[in-house]
Amino acid sequence: MDIYPLKWILYINKNDEFCNFADMKIDSGNIKGKIIKPQDGFQMDFASSNIDVVWGGGILAAGKSYALVLAMAEALMTDPDFRCLISRRSLQNLKAGGGFVEKFKQIFGEYCSIKESDNPRVSFPNGSFCDLTYIDDSDMIRLRERAKGWEYDVIAIDEMTEMSFECFCYIMTRNRGNSKTFTGHIFATLNPKRSHWSRIFLDWYIGDDGFIIPERNGVVRYFYVNGTDVKDVVWGDSKKEVYRKCKIDIDRKLQAVGGNYTYENLIKSFVFYQGKLSENRAMLDGNANYIGSVAASGGKTAQALLEGNFNVDPEEDERAPITSEAARMVFTNDPQINPEKWVTVDLADYGKDNLVAFAWRGFHIVDMLVLIKSTPRENAEKVRIFAQENGVAESHIIFDGTSGRYFNDYIPDAICYYSSKSSFGLYYNQAPTVKDMCYLRLIKMINNGDITIDEKVSRQNYIHQDIRHSITVGVEFMEECSVVRFRELPNGRKKLFSKNEMNKKLGRNRSMDVLDPCAMRMYPCANVPYGEEMQQGFDEEVEEDRQQVSDSRSAINIFDNSVWC
Repeated sequence: MDIYPLKWILYINKNDEFCNFADMKIDSGNIKGKIIKPQDGFQMDFASSNIDVVWGGGILAAGKSYALVLAMAEALMTDPDFRCLISRRSLQNLKAGGGFVEKFKQIFGEYCSIKESDNPRVSFPNGSFCDLTYIDDSDMIRLRERAKGWEYDVIAIDEMTEMSFECFCYIMTRNRGNSKTFTGHIFATLNPKRSHWSRIFLDWYIGDDGFIIPERNGVVRYFYVNGTDVKDVVWGDSKKEVYRKCKIDIDRKLQAVGGNYTYENLIKSFVFYQGKLSENRAMLDGNANYIGSVAASGGKTAQALLEGNFNVDPEEDERAPITSEAARMVFTNDPQINPEKWVTVDLADYGKDNLVAFAWRGFHIVDMLVLIKSTPRENAEKVRIFAQENGVAESHIIFDGTSGRYFNDYIPDAICYYSSKSSFGLYYNQAPTVKDMCYLRLIKMINNGDITIDEKVSRQNYIHQDIRHSITVGVEFMEECSVVRFRELPNGRKKLFSKNEMNKKLGRNRSMDVLDPCAMRMYPCANVPYGEEMQQGFDEEVEEDRQQVSDSRSAINIFDNSVWC
């Protein structure tokens, strides 16, 4: 015998009439008809929430749309003053098969009436209604003009990744109504998309691997929008914590508003619930093989839609020149070692980036040095020690000369890498600059399995002052690989996206600190044919041995009788 809480009021009796059990509990053992209720787990948590802003989803087919409708069901059936809105970017998505027009029909049947022309409206006998409309934020001026008179107690956004942050903030201003019990709530659903602002907004809930941290799923937090960008959102575990962080701005607004309002009125509560395909029994019981259909999408799409990985972007990543599989294999392929030893250094003497140095044996990274906010002298001294510890000659240190020309003052034999200088060697007709040509070869070598990273390095924590949560070097490497992009110039050459463009895709104020020193390792290979990089190291060792033998023979004293014995 199941006892359903008072929130779940939808019951169809044997005469196909709706009954309202909002003020009592239901003993299913005494009911002869059909109870319509959220499924246990995600749907129940999402639809039952009374938090200001509720987001849910993370995977395909978790029953998100159904949960959105059920989140409003009690209010629609009990409060004649209740008004709500469900939106998508396209009106046709609301009307299409599986859309919200169909969802309302499935749940309420003849109990509600639906006007399907233009923007559909679902009306209930008590006078409440739900509007189904599109929100196109491609022209915010036009949208503001269209929506300035909207007043809705609850606003539901299906597929948040179709909406800009500016639009989301504006839509929250339309969240007002006359309902005494159910007003002032935003519900939204979404699937993962790394390049969307929602990835930053949900960052606290997401682990380094891109998946929702189980113990944070469903945890309520509080936020205040302290600017015009998603990075300006201030978070806290309580409204008081958020207030302490934004006291000046909040107090100024309270003074302007007047009245008896407090900071608690300006700070919103938020919660995210992760959907689980396994909990959507209503769908799986009739189509258990559906998961195979989603898995068949393959690659990044399957990772996002089936696994719920927020570090991938199906649309962007399928066009990435470095495949995700190749990036992962860097840590599992056989070490690409030859006798050559190098150190590559990405200097960061200005701005907020790290100094990152890699020690190489051939094309295998064996060690790593990370420095934060160090001086030029400290940079050079610590890199010299790092090179000595890894048996690397100073003439085999490559450093970024764009902002670090001082480096040769301390290590004269180090090789200066000017990323903006014209390409040369095999790349003269392929790439405009040194950086472009080095990245072109790096991409080819990663995809061919010719770059490897030692497990000790890949598991090392990557430290950056703008990364709030720990992240491994391996994860950082793969995320940087996923944002590399080229554009083709009119002359046929390939130009790497600017650092700012790739940093923006990377997100969280990070920079290409790991991949840039990897690209520097390609600098000595500019005249080496593809596929011969490893052999070059062995050939140079043989040549060096010959030279040593030749030098030693030329130093022989022909008058030393012991030489001829």
